[in-house]
Parts: sequence; structure tokens; C-alpha cells
Amino acid sequence: MSDRPRQPHTQQPHIHPFLKGNFAPVINEYVSHPCKVVHGEIPPELVGGQYIRNGGNPVYPPEQGRHYHWFDGDGMLHGVFFGSQPMYTNRQLATPLLSMTLLLLRSPLPSIALLISPLSSLHRIVVAIIQAFFIAVRARMGVLSVANTSVIWWGRGLGSGESDEDEVEEALEDDDQRLLATCESGPPLEVRLPELQTVGWDRLKDADSDETLASRRGTWQWWKRYGLSRVQEDWITAHPRVDPIDGSLILYSTQMFDAPHVRYSVIDRKGRHVVWKQGIDVGRAKMMHDFAATRTRTILLNLPLTLAPHNLFSRPPVPLIHFDRSLPSEFVIFPRLLTSSQEVVRFQDPEPSLIFHTANAWDELDLTGELKGIHMLGCRFRSAKLVYAAGAVDVPLVEKDYGENDVVRLQYYRFDMEHTKEAPAISHSFPLSAIPFEFPTLPAHMGMSSARYVYGCTMQAGSFDERLGGAAKVDCIAKIDVLELIQRGQERGKGKNMEPVDSRSSAQILADWEQGIKGPIELFRFPQGWYAQEPRFVPKEQAHSEDDGYLLTYVYDEVYLESDGTPSTAPYAGSELWVIDARNMAQGMSALVARIKLPQRVPYGLHGTFVPASSIRRQRGLCEGLPPQDLLQDQVARSRLQHFVSIVFNRPMYREKSRVERIILAVMLPVGLAMFALAVQEAVLYATS
Repeated sequence: MSDRPRQPHTQQPHIHPFLKGNFAPVINEYVSHPCKVVHGEIPPELVGGQYIRNGGNPVYPPEQGRHYHWFDGDGMLHGVFFGSQPMYTNRQLATPLLSMTLLLLRSPLPSIALLISPLSSLHRIVVAIIQAFFIAVRARMGVLSVANTSVIWWGRGLGSGESDEDEVEEALEDDDQRLLATCESGPPLEVRLPELQTVGWDRLKDADSDETLASRRGTWQWWKRYGLSRVQEDWITAHPRVDPIDGSLILYSTQMFDAPHVRYSVIDRKGRHVVWKQGIDVGRAKMMHDFAATRTRTILLNLPLTLAPHNLFSRPPVPLIHFDRSLPSEFVIFPRLLTSSQEVVRFQDPEPSLIFHTANAWDELDLTGELKGIHMLGCRFRSAKLVYAAGAVDVPLVEKDYGENDVVRLQYYRFDMEHTKEAPAISHSFPLSAIPFEFPTLPAHMGMSSARYVYGCTMQAGSFDERLGGAAKVDCIAKIDVLELIQRGQERGKGKNMEPVDSRSSAQILADWEQGIKGPIELFRFPQGWYAQEPRFVPKEQAHSEDDGYLLTYVYDEVYLESDGTPSTAPYAGSELWVIDARNMAQGMSALVARIKLPQRVPYGLHGTFVPASSIRRQRGLCEGLPPQDLLQDQVARSRLQHFVSIVFNRPMYREKSRVERIILAVMLPVGLAMFALAVQEAVLYATS
């Protein structure tokens, strides 16, 4: 631990809360940098594997007063490879948008904060979208994704339930597994381990049919060939699911401009498209971040967070991304191998809610193997305050009212599957605990089954939505015995009950364990001033129980922040990777197995994964070598120099414009004048109101 004295930090109201402290981006990249183990030893289960975490890292953060949202930013991976000694690598994902950002010295995309702000006028949103669209066309980028949300490991041969025949067939085939970085606004991006080099967009091609994510389902109407819906054709969710038994990849995509607004796909462990872009009716376009899947069913979260262009033209107008409280919370459930819309069953909770992440889902079968019910766990908000707080946007009054004392909790749902033809019903719905709980994770091999333990992030005081306005920080990791709490909750009776099964606060849970009073919730509390990120579970090779394994998480000591909140760049001021004994985590620091010191800090980010040595050995080969990927710090220095030289020497006073440019300018000039007139009108109305 650092001996540096802690000091209060001076408030910096002019800096966005998600661009200061350890939320601030980093520019320096390291490749296979050796790291020192400052405490303990590396467990053998980690040797030869790599831990990778994704998150937004804006190369050119917006200037003061401009919109920014925590979900913006170019994607950057931070990884630790456990070789003969730990090796740290961080690489910015080399997307076309990154190249354009380096050229423009700013992001070409409008911020999510602009799209959700109640104060954003129609003309500002339209101009921002049109500008981004024409930049993309001019640069021929094709994909408007920063791939900054999550990472998954997938490919041919995954799954633990393959037959002997499959094993022989897979042994004859080339290795095809790879790491994919994901985001809602594009296809997955393949990344090479362990150096984290960007390979390129992976459109999940079917070797038999040559069908890819870019292939349109059905026949193109002539007008759709040139419509905005084509831009979204190869988008997929940021959270695809991999079945740990049969290795299937389950995913969906959302369509803002074209119905049906959700398309659902399943790819088997051999890469074949067994279900491909099957349309699911969700009423209107929604912002859907996650979903859930069991071994037999898929669950879409059709919640009231709308993402519809016609929002801008409603009366009164609302933002492009709008939480519509007139809509219920709907859960759309259908067989994994969906063949007909008649198989879709819709369960509704009249109360609007918001779930960004599900923890797990599993089937409940009777003695004959028939499906009786489906269980699901998700991190549930009662309001949309988080969406606004993560962008430092003023929360609408209606969300302030509904979101008062809103705490994101691990919510349990049971969907009755025996009476779906009569009246689909949610037989049970209740929060398992009173503590805030987000970024859930569980052992990968236990997904889609009745896992006993779920791990996630929490805090000793406050809640995620309250503290996101000042930037939420995770000072505790929780382990929840969900099966015990579900049983206790079901004993209270059927129906919806919003009283937590375990009503204790984080402080009470910690106090009980210190007194030897055990319970269904365990907390690992970090030392004062230390904050963590989403944990990842790695089981022991000879595990004696489900929780017999390790939790990996990046940790940062904020003692390294200067008095004004600026992070120190000193060599000793980096983050650490902590390895925690998950089975004994309530014992505090004695459960800390290893601490690995990194050469720089890892900004607070989003989702990660651990790839074991056996999987890395099956990473698919490349037909040809990758071109050199310059370090980010060199690219930034070169982009600034080129921009300066371009302004001073290379910008002609006049040049001949192409016919396309002249047409675009002829259209944009009157549009720009009209938008200017609207802006003047809004300013006058505001001044006189």
C-alpha cells in the first residue's frame, strides 16, 4: 500500500465528472510490459491465460461545455498475460472512427449526452447526425462503431458437451476461436492475443452459405438500398451470449429505422447460422443493452427506453433517446431455435423499469422434462436517472420524482411457462437484497444453469445512480447466494413484492461478518481510497465448491490523484490487478491472493473476460501478418503535427469541387440557413418566456 498521505481534492466543476480522476483517458500504450507481483503468488489456473477489459478511452476528449457521456469514447483494451511473469498490454482499438478522430482532432460522432438531453433542440440533433453521416460517407468508413463496451471469446469448438464425433471433427478442422470486442453500433471486432492487435471486423460468416452480418434478411426494397436502415444492417448487441455446454453464440440486433426493430440470430459451435436475423416485434425502436438466455429459451428486455427518430417530432418533443413512462416493462420469451412468431410469449410488468445487465437465467423443468418456469436475475432501476447521470445531463423532473432513493438492485423474476396460452404471468418478482448491485458476473461454465453465487460491484454508501453524477466508484465486491435468497423470497408468497429479501445495508453486512454472523451476502471491502471495477471469476482446477476460485479486478488507489484531482503520471502511480479468493472473500485483505503492479493506471471502465491458456492455443491463425499498429502516443503526436502543417501550408484558398460535393453543398446551404433560423427563433422564445 502507498505511504503517500491522502489529501482532499479540489473540486473541478468545469471538467466532466467522467473525464477527471481515474475516469480520465490515458494516451500511452504498453505492449507486453513486464509487471512485478508485489504481494502473494500467481495461481496456477491463471498461468498461460490473459485477463482483458474493455472501455471507452476518448483520444480527444470534448472541450469544456461540450456534451460527453460515459458510454462515448474510442475503445481501449487493457490486458494482463500470465506468462513466466505478468505482462501488461493496453491498445486502442484501430477502428476507422479512430483514424477519423485523429484526423479531425475530435470525435466525428455526436455524444449520447446530446441525444438524451431534454435541452437539446431539434436542429442541433439533426445537424449532428447529418454531419456524422456525411463524414462517414466521405471517409468511406462503413462502420460507425468504437467497439468500446465488452469482449467475448468465441469460435468453433467451444462448449463442454460435445460428443466424441464432434471431438474428432473439430480435431481435423483449423482452430477458429478469437477475441471479439463489441458495441451496439457495429459488428464485433476481432483482436489478436496476447498483443491485443486489431485484426478487423468479424461479420460472423457462415462457411456453407457465405451469409454474413452484412447480408440483408429477405429482399431489399429499392428505396431501402439507400436508406439509413442499411447502415445498421451489421449491428449486434454488445452482450452476445455463449452457451457453455453446446458453444452456441446467441445474439440480436436492433433497428432504429426499419421494422421489425429487433432481429435475432443463433450460430452453432461449427459456425453455422441455425437462426438468422429472425424478426421480433417490440413495438418501436428501443435502446436494448442486454438480454438473457437459458438452455432452451431467450429473453429480450423490451423496456421503455425508446430510441426512435419520431420522438423528435412528437408534441411536446422529447429527446431521441427517451424513457417513455407510458410503456410497461415487457419481457419477450421464445424458444432459442425460433421458427415462428407464434412461439413468442410476452410477459408484462405495468411498472416501467430499466435493466442494463442481466446476471443469469435458467429453466425450471418438471419430472417429465417439460418446462414449468423460467428464472431470471437482472440489475433493476426504477427510473432512468443513470442514463442522464452518466452524461452529466440534468435529470428530467419526472425521473427525479420516480427516481428518488432509486437503488439498482439484483431483481429476481419467475415467468410461469405452464399457462402461457391463457394469461402469461410473472409469478414472482422481488429484489434479493437492499444493497446497490451492478456489473454482475458468475463462473462462465455455470451460465444458463441454477448457479448459486453471483458476484458484482457495490459500495458502502450511496447508490450507482446517485453517485454517477459525481462519478460512481466501487469500493466493495459482493458475492450473493442467490438460491438461498430466492427460496426465502418465494416463501413470502407469489406476486410482486418490492421489499428486499435481505434488507441489510452494506455497513450492516460488514459488521455482521466481523462479529462472526454469516449470511447469504459476503462483501470484500477495499482499503480506504481504493476503488475497483467489474470482477471476473476464474475457477480452480480442482474446485471443491462452486465458489472455489478467484476474482480478478483492476484496482486504483486515489492517493495518486493530485490536489486538483489530476491523476499522477509517475511510474509508481499505476493501477494494480488484484486476485481475490472468492471462497473466503468476506475475510477481507487476508483473502487477497496476489497484487500485480501495472506501469500506468487503468481508467474505470466496463466489461472484461479471462481467456485460459487452453483457449489461447486454439486462437485462429491469420492468412497474412498484421500491418504494424503504431503506439497511440505516436499516432496522437503525428496527428497534431499533420493538423498544424495542414493549416499552415497545405490548405488552398480555393479548389475545384467535385460534382457530388457541389450537390451536397447546394442542399446543405438552405438546410443550414433553415436550422440557423430555428436556432434564432428558439433563442427569442427562450428570452421572452
